[in-house]
Amino acid sequence: MSVADLLAYQKAYEFLVWQKTVVMRLAKVHKYSLGIKIENETLALLASIVRANMAPKVDKARAIAECVVSVEILSVLFRFGHDLRESGGISTRHYAAASDRLTTLGNLCGAWLKKFKI
Repeated sequence: MSVADLLAYQKAYEFLVWQKTVVMRLAKVHKYSLGIKIENETLALLASIVRANMAPKVDKARAIAECVVSVEILSVLFRFGHDLRESGGISTRHYAAASDRLTTLGNLCGAWLKKFKI
């Protein structure tokens, strides 16, 4: 199956594009620390999905588990950014949207992991 056909990949790519608008709105003090971490972790999630799709069956569960970890890290980063909202962090509206998107991604990756877990 092509990676572009995977729903997890499609949602992660949409999240990558969307999070850029959130990071651009961060105050300068957060943009070059928190913002870069969010962007890098989102790219890592996308790369993990590609690796998991290409992995042989014996390694697939471990590769998919990396995707789940990236989603959790992103959840923590967005929560931290929301806690910094008073000083130019992530707004409540963006935090709610990120939470919804990350929950969807987590559910997709979790179901994918369940399929290949031994």
